[in-house]
Amino acid sequence: LEEVVVHNATQIFSVLARGQKQRQVAETLINKKSSRSHCIFTITIHMKDYNEQTGEEYVKVGKLNLVDLAGSENIGRSGAVGRQAREAGKINRSLLALGKVITALTENQPHIPYRESKL
Repeated sequence: LEEVVVHNATQIFSVLARGQKQRQVAETLINKKSSRSHCIFTITIHMKDYNEQTGEEYVKVGKLNLVDLAGSENIGRSGAVGRQAREAGKINRSLLALGKVITALTENQPHIPYRESKL
C-alpha cells in the first residue's frame, strides 16, 4: 500500500504506470495476460474554491476508485497446474468472499463478513 501526493495528470499517469509494472499476470489457455493480483488505484482530488457571495474559501473533495481484480477462472479449462492452479483457487475464494460482502452490503444485512478475506 502506498500513498503518493501528485499535482498534475502527468504525475498521476506516472504513478499508475509504476503500479502497472508491479501487477502480477500469467498466461493461461483462456487468457494470455490473466491478472493474478488485485489492484486498487484511488485518486482523491482536493480543489480549493471561492464563494464570491460569502467571500469564503472552501475545499471540494472528489474520489475515484479504479479496481482491477484478479480473474476468476475455471481451473480445468485454463490449463493451470501446480502453483498456478493453487493460485487460481485462492483467487476464486477471495472473489467469492468479496461477493459475499457486496451482497451483504446491498441487502442491508446486519452482519457484513469482512473478515473472510484479506481484501
